[in-house]
Amino acid sequence: MKTCTVFGDMQSDRAAEQYPTVTLCNDCVEQDSLAKEDGQIVSQGAYDESFGDSCEWCGTTAEEEAAM
Repeated sequence: MKTCTVFGDMQSDRAAEQYPTVTLCNDCVEQDSLAKEDGQIVSQGAYDESFGDSCEWCGTTAEEEAAM
């Protein structure tokens, strides 16, 4: 799991909606990196459970990822 800042609602007036911080599983982070310039991740960092314990994109939980 990683805590990532991603492209969001770019028409919003709020930066938190333009670039939300979400939890993503390692598989989704890897898939996004393969998209090259079409990737949605702006930045990534260490997993921070305060942003949630499941992947925002696919729903995989931290527990499920640890079991893989």
